[in-house]
Amino acid sequence: MTFLVVDTPSSYNAIIGRPGLNLLEAIVSTRHLLMKFPTRFGVGEVRGDQEVARRCYKTAISDKGKGKVLSIANMELRGDMGPERPQPVEDVLQVPIEEGNTERVLQVGSQLGEAEKEELITFLRDNKDVFAWLAEEVPGIRSEVMVHKLSVDPARPPIRQKKRNFAPERQQAIAEEVSKLMQAGFIQEVHYSDWLANPVLVKKANGK
Repeated sequence: MTFLVVDTPSSYNAIIGRPGLNLLEAIVSTRHLLMKFPTRFGVGEVRGDQEVARRCYKTAISDKGKGKVLSIANMELRGDMGPERPQPVEDVLQVPIEEGNTERVLQVGSQLGEAEKEELITFLRDNKDVFAWLAEEVPGIRSEVMVHKLSVDPARPPIRQKKRNFAPERQQAIAEEVSKLMQAGFIQEVHYSDWLANPVLVKKANGK
């Protein structure tokens, strides 16, 4: 749910429209100042206050603030709205995990003291076996640590999507990624007669 943040006085903290309420699967009763919505743990409730609601309503319909124009320019609500990746607060040094191997490097802060820096680098190199650089180097992860599943409502019928045609470079990227995951044993080929979803390509931070 994307919110538009406006720097102006208001009697409301947030205004959620019908699309947002549909996303929440919420049921709203304005008479009872109550909103209910489903959660993993049961039915969630948000209750309002009659006095506060009355004050907000009076403030919203009063003449206060009329005549003020708040200009909003260059606002694009569509497209890539993803958050920016956090950047280091200091310059970092590229340290190879193994002497002479420039392909596998770690980053350490440049403002560390010499003793701390040497201690950290030694510690990282002594425990280099915990780092995975390729998918083949992660043979398996216990389900107690991490598991991936499709959050599918069993009451919903499966859907077979129409096959989507991709551009040649995208088709090659899909084939390479699928082949890499199959060789690593992460995925396996199965056949569904009534369920099919097209692959979705997501651009990484490095542009690939």
